[in-house]
Amino acid sequence: MIFILVFGYQFFFVFFLNLSVFSKTDSHSLSLVATFICGKTQFPEFTMVLLVNDVPVEYYDSGIKKIVSRRHWRVNDSIQETDLRDYVVADVYNDLQQSSHTLMKKYNHTQGVHVYQSFTACHLEDDTLRRGFFITAYDGEEKYEYDALSHTQNTLVPEFVWRKVTSDIRKQIFSSIYQPLCVRTLRRYLQEDKNILLRKGTRPRVRVIQKTEPHSGRTQVSCVATGFYPRRVNVTLLRDDRPVPDRELTGGEVLPNGDGTYQLRRSLSVSEEELRERHRYTCTVSHLSVDNKLDVSWEPEAPADPVLISAVLIAVLVLTALIVTAIVLCRKRRHTGEEDEDWMMDRSIIVTLINCGVTIRDTEEVFH
Repeated sequence: MIFILVFGYQFFFVFFLNLSVFSKTDSHSLSLVATFICGKTQFPEFTMVLLVNDVPVEYYDSGIKKIVSRRHWRVNDSIQETDLRDYVVADVYNDLQQSSHTLMKKYNHTQGVHVYQSFTACHLEDDTLRRGFFITAYDGEEKYEYDALSHTQNTLVPEFVWRKVTSDIRKQIFSSIYQPLCVRTLRRYLQEDKNILLRKGTRPRVRVIQKTEPHSGRTQVSCVATGFYPRRVNVTLLRDDRPVPDRELTGGEVLPNGDGTYQLRRSLSVSEEELRERHRYTCTVSHLSVDNKLDVSWEPEAPADPVLISAVLIAVLVLTALIVTAIVLCRKRRHTGEEDEDWMMDRSIIVTLINCGVTIRDTEEVFH
């Protein structure tokens, strides 16, 4: 159920969220996301999610056939105006079902899974209705838009153009049912649950992390922002203070954390050649909770000099060989009783070890 909630919310309505990025705290919206699926899947055929700003508050699907509250902060919650809510459910379901079948026939889609969605929202600023609209999409492509305040429609599908009689009926439904219900419901939630819905923004934690990709050997540089609320955020990855093109990046989906906050990750795959060029990568984040942008930078470390590494290895090997030789000769002389006769050889070995960086104390430990 939760996956359906998130899936339905983020499928193609991201552009709506961008309309109110960094909006004033006295601006609020109530939105209804409905999803109708044609074809066999593990999900219910029809789902609806009601959200205040970006917080899910109510849920319905064709499996349970009832509206339930998802407000975990209050038990035994009741759904008000049940009759009107039931009407909205039936109206949206019939509209999505008919529109979906119209498009499947139009595009000759007789097999596979196809998704039709609608997004309805009202937006209050200073407790005044400023926006109200209804948008639909089929398989992720926008097909229809209706402005509930000006009662104008825009569609890419000729079959969806309303005749005058239908237009007058829909105008009356939006004016007398959808708009008043949307505003009443939004105001009620903001009043009854203001401690949750009107909470202050939570500052994101930002970092740049890197890891080696196991298959390609490339380095993945990721900009990670987490723990922020509300969900609207702008994350950009810079290379030498210039934005990295979106086509080079992966990720970018805002995902929920378990504590009511959100997270987002954007990643760039960097080749070994690019690493040698030592570009500076900066993660810059803009959010309602911070006055200025948050910037976190990362720069690859300089690669080790292979000549220097080889010289050090050779020196270590030579030193090890001298120490081993000294130990063997010392033990041999002790065994044969020839220590006095070979004291000159001991002296030459000690001098050699000192020249190679071994201290007097180290040499004494070797021979004693």
